[in-house]
Amino acid sequence: MTENKTLDIDFSFKKNNVDELFFNLSENPDGFKNKDFRYTLSLIYQIVEDEFEGVFLSPNSPARNTNFYLVNNNDKLSFFVTPTNNFQYYLKSKGSLFRFKSEVLGDEVGYSMSLDLVMDYFGGFGNVVDLDALTPTFIYLNKLTYFVMKLIEKLYFIPTIKKHGSMFKIVYEPIINSQQLARIINQFEENIPDDLFIKGEKPKNFVVDFIYNYLNYVIYKFLGIKAYKFKDVKSGTYMIKDLEQRAVMKGNDIAESFAQWFDELYLGKYDVIPFFKIDKLENQEMFRLKVYIKNRKTDEDVLIDRLYTEEEVFGANASDIARIVEKQLNYAIRYMPELEELFEDESKLALDLDLNQVYKIITQTAYYLQKAQIEVVLPKELTNIVVPRASINAKVKTSRSKELADIFNNNSSSKISLDDILDFSYEIAIGNEKLTVDEFNKLVEGQNGLIKYKNKYVLVDKEDTRKLFEQIANANLKSMSRMELIHASMSGQLDQYDFDYDEAFAKIIQDFNKPVDVAPPETLKGELRPYQQTGLKWLWTNVSKGFGACMADDMGLGKTIQVISLILKMKEDKKLDKPVLVICPTTLMGNWMKELQMFAPSLDAVIYHGAERQLDLKHDVILTTYAIMRIDVEELKKNNWGMIIVDEAQNIKNPDTAQTLAVKMLKSDIKIAMTGTPVENRLTELWSIFDFINQGYLGSLREFQKSYAIPIERFKENSRAAKLKMSVSPFVLRRLKTDKHVITDLPEKMVLNDYCYLSKPQAVLYEKTLNEMMEKISGFTGINRRGNIFKLITALKQICNHPYQFLKGGEMSKEMSGKMDKCISTVQSILDNDEKTLIFTQYKEMGDILCKVISDECSTEPLFFHGSLTVPQREELINRFQTDADAKVMILSLKAGGTGLNLTSATNVIHYDLWWNPAVEDQATDRTYRIGQDKNVMVHRMITLGTFEEKIDEMLKAKKELADLAVYEGEKIITELSDEEIYQIFTLSA
Repeated sequence: MTENKTLDIDFSFKKNNVDELFFNLSENPDGFKNKDFRYTLSLIYQIVEDEFEGVFLSPNSPARNTNFYLVNNNDKLSFFVTPTNNFQYYLKSKGSLFRFKSEVLGDEVGYSMSLDLVMDYFGGFGNVVDLDALTPTFIYLNKLTYFVMKLIEKLYFIPTIKKHGSMFKIVYEPIINSQQLARIINQFEENIPDDLFIKGEKPKNFVVDFIYNYLNYVIYKFLGIKAYKFKDVKSGTYMIKDLEQRAVMKGNDIAESFAQWFDELYLGKYDVIPFFKIDKLENQEMFRLKVYIKNRKTDEDVLIDRLYTEEEVFGANASDIARIVEKQLNYAIRYMPELEELFEDESKLALDLDLNQVYKIITQTAYYLQKAQIEVVLPKELTNIVVPRASINAKVKTSRSKELADIFNNNSSSKISLDDILDFSYEIAIGNEKLTVDEFNKLVEGQNGLIKYKNKYVLVDKEDTRKLFEQIANANLKSMSRMELIHASMSGQLDQYDFDYDEAFAKIIQDFNKPVDVAPPETLKGELRPYQQTGLKWLWTNVSKGFGACMADDMGLGKTIQVISLILKMKEDKKLDKPVLVICPTTLMGNWMKELQMFAPSLDAVIYHGAERQLDLKHDVILTTYAIMRIDVEELKKNNWGMIIVDEAQNIKNPDTAQTLAVKMLKSDIKIAMTGTPVENRLTELWSIFDFINQGYLGSLREFQKSYAIPIERFKENSRAAKLKMSVSPFVLRRLKTDKHVITDLPEKMVLNDYCYLSKPQAVLYEKTLNEMMEKISGFTGINRRGNIFKLITALKQICNHPYQFLKGGEMSKEMSGKMDKCISTVQSILDNDEKTLIFTQYKEMGDILCKVISDECSTEPLFFHGSLTVPQREELINRFQTDADAKVMILSLKAGGTGLNLTSATNVIHYDLWWNPAVEDQATDRTYRIGQDKNVMVHRMITLGTFEEKIDEMLKAKKELADLAVYEGEKIITELSDEEIYQIFTLSA
């Protein structure tokens, strides 16, 4: 590296989704039954996500003209700093915390000191951009340590075990799981300053080892500050303290237990995974298991023997893939030792199984394999295995219907006596067929495993059969809770019983499901569309009967206004006398406040956010974010809220994360979840949302997994899936824009303002730029003044778009810009609905930024239509967007794509930056909303709250005459305003 060369590193990588780590993770390592290490680990990530950013930043200035050399003394590294004058202030500030000494190395006089001291020093800076008089060693170490800080901030670290003789400790290693991160490490390796090591050789793996050591230094330092947040002392000692522990205690290999537990974090994270395919052999009740490997990126699969017979598989070195696959198979062998036999003869690589061995795989092994995303593909004969179940038939006693109806309709949490109301009889259900207890006893006598019954396979386990008979013999249904009774009635299932009933009972259920009529609230400033009035009626019905609800309407159908209408109606009817708590992502907080101000000005709404926040319960509605809720949960859970609303409720889909558990600590009789995706990957996500809105309705998590998740996900039991759907349908409202009864209510074009806030870096940059440029403007008159005002407008537009656009450098991530964060959220929702969108921007460079961030965050490659393209290139892009189902996003510069195009395959339009001219916006929107469009079009206008964007938009609404002005005429009017008037428009407001 030459003296003047600087590292050009892009630190804008996306945040790691650590939620996926916990899907495979058991509650504890073996030997720690009464602890909750999974929660402790979840809390570590949660605290880092909420509180790490900026925690170590200090006011120290970089030591200019100062070299930070490394000394390698028998593989032990230390620092040598020279000259010392610019570093003295920092050393004095540390007092006696660190030890250092004066030394002469070669011709240099300086201080020798431990790695920790300089690691601590570099942790106090962000990414230094003013490189004047900074040495190559300082620049290199600043960027290397800043990279590690970013890895931690964006959750790219994972625990592992480090052994040292008979001792071990839990350490953290970086997750390098993308080409971008690997490329950054390569850049650091290729650009090490030639003089970085003043004494001794550069270690072979210097960069990787330095990243590892610095990451652990910072994580343990940070967790030490936050140790008071960890209630479980035992798990905290292992997970958050930099202490060695004995590897073996009382004969238990604790280190190995942790190692195996951490293995679960890695399972299913590989691009190539094995899977098992079982086929039935012809003319006999025997089966053959073979192992295949699958490339998850291409969906291509081959038999595992290709790894041992060919040099390349899936375009990669076969031995490299074999190492990855063998690691996963070693995990599988723990739970299925017979797999070892399969590899004894590489010419065969198959395992013959009888029916009972297949039964064991299905009932025991498959669960553990599924955790590693190792699939077991069953033959068609076994794809719908039936598990026998006890069945109850409930019959309403004569003249008791009214009493039963009262139980359904009156909210009560106490147990209900059913003896005088219902008669019960019992049978055994095999699929849809019912057998008497005697008939079933004859069928299973002496049997264990899979047995064939008529045209189906029945899973018979001796212990389960014994419990089944006990279940019926000892049945005691004299009392149950109202929630249990309603769930049984809706789902046809009660605990481990199928639940049937007579016509009188069915009539009561039918009446219970009828919606309660309710008029729109008088204080609502706006009109509900017919389908929204239906939504209000549905919400009102559930709440008035004592149930929570999950509003899962499609994006754009107005979930928020329906929930606001419920709040207003309950206020009007004196059914809500405590504050409502709304928890939402930061990207939605602006929208919530604007919609409350627009549709419900009678409600006193306040935002609970920021460093100066104070909880005041005198307000009607309190808005906060998931991050603040997690930090302040101890304070928030003290109150019994009038209603709790969680928006984007997929944020509580993982039952075990600290965030989900924190939300469920909050108390209220009315809980509403809002989400467009109640289930994304696993049925337990649905259980978690229901555990919030109607706790206990779907039973415990273990009961839900046994009753629904395992039969549906593992055995593909359609009848059980139908029961689950019936069970949850009264409490989940999901309507799509394509539904016929909805689409008739919708306008052909819906225009939504999507509001966001500046990020912290944006706000600082915005105010700094405004003050500097206003000072310049005040010194000019005439044409020079107007020119500088135009520069101010452009600068602040670019800052609102993304700091990277204004600075021409820095971090190109969604977190740096509130508008970008909101845009990514909107684009992801559009992609989740399998729809297409156009995104308009005025700036080519902003289009480039959008392309990169959308590609990183949404795993889709946007098309970019701009003025530099040739005519053939433009035509190719248009044709691809219109005809290619995978081309979901097109970014257009407004000048190039604003007129003359036909892009009707898009049903969404996002105006990223506004021209303050409705005519220009409409022309752009018409690219998709024009002749040939047979779907409703959703138009999103992105507006940054508290900035000139919001104020100009309000001016356009208030002064209709401005609407016809061309953009430069509109800007020209601003240039004629006084300095004070300009400052009022552009200054940040709360």
